[in-house]
Amino acid sequence: MTFVRFILGITFVVAIGSHNAQAVEPPLLNFGDLVQHPIGPQGLEISPFAKSVQGQSVRLRGYMVKSEESAMGQFYFAPLPLQMSEHADGPANDLPASAVLVKLDSSQANWAVSYTAGALVLEGTLLVGRYEDTQGNVSWFQLQLPIQ
Repeated sequence: MTFVRFILGITFVVAIGSHNAQAVEPPLLNFGDLVQHPIGPQGLEISPFAKSVQGQSVRLRGYMVKSEESAMGQFYFAPLPLQMSEHADGPANDLPASAVLVKLDSSQANWAVSYTAGALVLEGTLLVGRYEDTQGNVSWFQLQLPIQ
């Protein structure tokens, strides 16, 4: 039932954006917008654009990262379909640096998030900066979804 509410919530967010012509849609970001290009001598850097939309509502098109374990209240989102092998790799995953940790509202932190195949467009508040989750995974970009 929780998964159904989650999927309905994502569908609702996408439907609101596409059917409400009077509402101003948040910008649709590409994962490439998050990091500086070309990569410089200091390695990967957060792009000035990503810093400029920090804390703002954005839309992001991508794929839910398939995980061996059901995530509680969060999941990773990437520019292409990927799968993590937590049992084999532990915290050494192959996620791109631009992968986004998508977090449900804190009131939904105990919701199990089941994998959804195919491209999705998510809308939420973009948070930029180092974040370490409870399993020790580090993300530089987070998308805080509104309460569903």
